[in-house]
Amino acid sequence: MEPAPTSTPSTDRPLRGPVLTLLSGSSIALGLSYLAQPLLTRLYTPEAFGVLDAFVALASLLFVLGTLRYEDALLLPHDEAEARGLLRLAIRILLGISLLCLVLSLPGRLLLARAGEVALADWLPWLGPALLLMGGGRLAELWLMRREAFRTLSAGTALRAATTTTLRLAAGLPPLQAGAAGLIGGFLGGHLSALLFYGRRLRCQTPTTSDAPPLTALARRYRRFPLFTLPAALLNALSMRLPFLLLLAFFDARVLGFFGRAFMVLSVPLGLVGGATGQVFFVRAAEARHGGGLAALTLRVYRRLLQVGLYPVLLLMLLGPDLFAFVFGQPWHTAGQYAVWIAPWLLLAALASPLSRLFDVLERQRADLATSVLLFLLQTGALVVGGLQGRPETALLLLGLAGVLGRLVQLGVLLRLAGVSLRDALTPLLRYALFSLLLLGLLYLSASSLSPSLYLALALLSVPLYLGLGVWLERHFARSAH
Repeated sequence: MEPAPTSTPSTDRPLRGPVLTLLSGSSIALGLSYLAQPLLTRLYTPEAFGVLDAFVALASLLFVLGTLRYEDALLLPHDEAEARGLLRLAIRILLGISLLCLVLSLPGRLLLARAGEVALADWLPWLGPALLLMGGGRLAELWLMRREAFRTLSAGTALRAATTTTLRLAAGLPPLQAGAAGLIGGFLGGHLSALLFYGRRLRCQTPTTSDAPPLTALARRYRRFPLFTLPAALLNALSMRLPFLLLLAFFDARVLGFFGRAFMVLSVPLGLVGGATGQVFFVRAAEARHGGGLAALTLRVYRRLLQVGLYPVLLLMLLGPDLFAFVFGQPWHTAGQYAVWIAPWLLLAALASPLSRLFDVLERQRADLATSVLLFLLQTGALVVGGLQGRPETALLLLGLAGVLGRLVQLGVLLRLAGVSLRDALTPLLRYALFSLLLLGLLYLSASSLSPSLYLALALLSVPLYLGLGVWLERHFARSAH
């Protein structure tokens, strides 16, 4: 049974408990995904992964449009009837857009086939169902988040990962050896399992009998979300997902497959931690806006995310190609080089994305739109310039540099809106960077006395060691401060 929401002020309520609850499911998801990758990269070709990455990129872009971003308002109303009305509005919009995607996929399939992308064209009719599954699951997650049902959310995350991984492994083994169909089928099956699980839990809740405002009135009341949050979210999604489609356009599915694995290795753990933290942060920040302490709450979240992400990213930048070849097999060495170039960008994206909820909480959607336009222009322009030169290495190096610049600007705006000073933002960065460099130095000095395989295994084991030492140091600094 989920604990009832408490009335304790958000500034006094800990983030660690809810975040760890969500991360328990996320950790299972991460463990399953990572343990399966060495097998999946040997069962499926880079080309099959390229088709999967292109399909997921298209589905993710449509997902942003699914409810016209009215779902982002679900946590804001204090009135339960108003929140239920917003939920009904979002569901109706999602159904309409999913149906429209299904209809438009038929001519789109023909156009894509004529452009030479036959493998991807065959999957266009599945974008509508994918949007319905992803959007429905997101609405269920937000409603459970409103109830602070973090245990249910954690279990759903784990179930989605387990279903996805199981289906992909089963489809990749003989006699099926399904190729891209196995990868995409696992993606759809995972989202379906989570939606069914959430739906069963939501049916157990007692419905309210109060009347909700008319849907048209709610649509007008929260019109800032489709007017400003939607374009900003779409541009953010384009900044993250358009590289997949442009790489396919400029190069081929093999290059896209390498990039997709590099992107996955970095974005999945950072995204799971950031997603779990962001879910709790959204709830707490909406309360802290009225009760005070938003700057302190934002700084805590920023510091925790930086602590978790900095060392693994620096380690990957140092040993990326060799680590990829060691874990996934020699054919994936190139993906490790790609990871080196995009790692700083994805670290900053993982810091900024959870904090971007501040735009909604503070109703600063215009600032959200402005930073999103900057991100989109920088990253798309860099990738197009690199793609026109015909070298994927140049394109990805420019993409990484542009992503770093854009995310630094976005992060600076968010911290300023929350009232966090530059000094407070730089202090944890310098602390964790120094600690990370010391650990990397020790690891580098041990290379000459170890075999390559043992050295790379030790490098992987140093990540949990770093995280454990980081927690100990945080407690030490906290005790010293008192």
